[in-house]
Amino acid sequence: MAANADAQRIADSLLGTDLNEQDCELLATIVRQKHLKPEEVLFEPETVDGNLYIVLEGKLDILKVIGPHKTIHINTIKPGTLVGELSFIDGIAHTMRLQARKDATVLMLQRDEFEKLGEQHPQVILHVMRSILRFSHQLQRKMLQENMEMHRIIQNEYMTQY
Repeated sequence: MAANADAQRIADSLLGTDLNEQDCELLATIVRQKHLKPEEVLFEPETVDGNLYIVLEGKLDILKVIGPHKTIHINTIKPGTLVGELSFIDGIAHTMRLQARKDATVLMLQRDEFEKLGEQHPQVILHVMRSILRFSHQLQRKMLQENMEMHRIIQNEYMTQY
């Protein structure tokens, strides 16, 4: 029963974009849920955990740590979003802190378990990687648009001063 609910949650998330029903059911057998309390940290910068996370409930803040007790808020992640996707793929340490803004629940897909599943079901690896790449591509486009908008604002501000 829980696996079926997790399969539906996976299908409804951004990870589910390129997954079929069988993929979601297979992944549901290896994911785990993690509940976070307000201000609880999911991961810190410079850590490697090998997990891909899907935010199910609540909101997570992406924080840049700039000192022992100082952070800069970068963005807020909402339900359905993928988190930790690049570290999941390349095994490189996280660069930001992820912290629950309020009670939150995530699904965790551990890389080692995913690779074992992929040995028996190689198509699921292709479909998951395609979803991750699509998500990362959309994120990159969004960041480029925001950067261009900021550049335009700065240019306009500069031009009005002279």
